[in-house]
Amino acid sequence: MKKLLAIIFFSLLFYNFASADLYLDASKRMGLKPSGLKEPTNPSNSLYNTLAKKWKKYMYDTQLMDFLEYCRTISASSSAGLIQQADCMYKRDVKIIRQYGFDTKFQMETLYSTYQTYRGIMSVAAVDARFATSKSNHTDIIANALMKVQTVWKDSKIQQWELFHREAETEISKILEKEKDNYPEINDNEILAASSGTGFFVSKQGHMITNHHVISGCNYVKAIYEGEEYDSEILASDKINDLAIIKSNIVPKKTYSVSNIDAKLLEPVIIAGYPLGKKISQSIKATSGTVTSLSGLGDNYAEFQTDAALNSGNSGGPIIDNKGNVVGVAVSKWQEQGVESFNFGIKSSILKIFANANNLEFLEANKKELNKENLGELVTEATVYLECWMTGKKIKELISKELSNKAFYSKFN
Repeated sequence: MKKLLAIIFFSLLFYNFASADLYLDASKRMGLKPSGLKEPTNPSNSLYNTLAKKWKKYMYDTQLMDFLEYCRTISASSSAGLIQQADCMYKRDVKIIRQYGFDTKFQMETLYSTYQTYRGIMSVAAVDARFATSKSNHTDIIANALMKVQTVWKDSKIQQWELFHREAETEISKILEKEKDNYPEINDNEILAASSGTGFFVSKQGHMITNHHVISGCNYVKAIYEGEEYDSEILASDKINDLAIIKSNIVPKKTYSVSNIDAKLLEPVIIAGYPLGKKISQSIKATSGTVTSLSGLGDNYAEFQTDAALNSGNSGGPIIDNKGNVVGVAVSKWQEQGVESFNFGIKSSILKIFANANNLEFLEANKKELNKENLGELVTEATVYLECWMTGKKIKELISKELSNKAFYSKFN
């Protein structure tokens, strides 16, 4: 019976998906041409085309034929196996959509709603099959459930495409509106202070750590320390882990040591930096919280999560423990309305690997806890405000295409 069910399952999948181009099906329902998209005539259309091609590939990668290989060890012939198939399909779909970067709130809600529907179908079939009066009846119940799941799955893909299309149109409209009404009136060749970030000293020779995205694209980087501006040299950067080493002629009053071990779950931490740049002030800000997860966004184990407040401009700042040791580098936050306390830091172990590869040695980690006064002095005297200077052309390019997570000054937004 298991062999018969497997044949039925494979036949249904190939019938429903091998001969169906979901992209074209969705396009026809939406009144689009079979080619899908118009030829790009400006950067915004080009952006849309790029996203749509990427989305089409996602659609194909999440057809159920692909899931057979991924979920091949789960048998759909048993009652428990039906539900396990549903769970496996959902997990695979979530993994792929995150890989492609389309895990928006609406897309994830659609995925989960679809999952609940086909899991319900599987659950009912599992109960009915368990009490089937014959092997033939048992086979028919499971086969019918699988057919219903194919329909739900296919309709979900079409619905996701339509959601993507509307979201893409909305985002492109925002870009066009910004280009029209809020485009910075600056000279392409003029070099301006464009954005801010945070760095921290790790040597008396003026070596600083920050994020790659803080210094990326800058014609030059200025470190502002105790009211004075200093030119800084970029020594090394790591785009993948979002880290950079820069150096200036500053002789800092204090420097940070780096922890030999990564932060632990629920460990108290402090984030120091310059959130929101000059919009608030150029004085140091410090927030406290705890480590809430040992992995970052998308199960990135090079990062950890904390509920200590982190805002634009904090990027590159130190995350320290109660001994004053750096346990992480502030890197990003989850930006979505109604979502709070999803802030991320790069682990100290990753920072040490990067530093070792670039022949930068850190101070020995502190072994004793520091009181609040000493922690305050460390934060104030070893953290630095960074300013990225860029050409007008580069500023307009990054803002119009929304390709940067830099903390641009308000006059450019």
